[in-house]
Amino acid sequence: MPVRREEPRRMKPEYRDCFLPFLQPGERLVIACDYFANAALPSVPAELRAPTVPHAPSAIEERVRGVLGSALGAVARPLGAVTNSRLVNNPLARAAGRVGDRVERTVDALDHAADRAVEKAIWGTVMDGGWNSTAGRFLVDLTNAGGTPRRQAMTDSRLILLVDRNTSWRDTTPRWDFGVAVSRTDIARINPHPKAVGGRGRFDVGFTDGSWIALGSAVRTHMEAFVSAWNRGA
Repeated sequence: MPVRREEPRRMKPEYRDCFLPFLQPGERLVIACDYFANAALPSVPAELRAPTVPHAPSAIEERVRGVLGSALGAVARPLGAVTNSRLVNNPLARAAGRVGDRVERTVDALDHAADRAVEKAIWGTVMDGGWNSTAGRFLVDLTNAGGTPRRQAMTDSRLILLVDRNTSWRDTTPRWDFGVAVSRTDIARINPHPKAVGGRGRFDVGFTDGSWIALGSAVRTHMEAFVSAWNRGA
């Protein structure tokens, strides 16, 4: 009896269509869904991170900034004398400012660490393998892609993640771009994780080199369909 394969037309267009421009000639999309990032995944070391490219503001953002800049400039001009005063330029004041910046960065880092601790308490271990393993390179490449990972798909040859590069607060239309991909020949298993929080679904992707990484969907049924597609050889 032939294995039933899920065709792209049966997927929701919001998940299916964004992948079509990134398929290779002859590549068939099997299943696509949302991607939910696990906050417990380790942070990629600074030496493995690609240099960040500043975001180019849109024309609308430029106009808004111009208006705000003019308004703030009108308010700030009467304070020019204070800005140039010995108080502001005092070495102690500058040192205090640097300490304040470091404190702010430390607070942000602690907040991130707290989020990761909560996620790890909920989900447990979320990755195994060094940064040179398939799992490690997968996370490094996804991090260096920039943007926000929001879609994942399985084709007949690859596991693919897409990122959304849109940072506009006015127009929220996604700007899809390639995030990371791994060949199905490098994947040894895809298993569902037994824990579920708020309906979310986590699954673990194990690679042929023994490393593995946790991926997930915000919807548990999406995760189950993704895992099922792999296990039935679709």
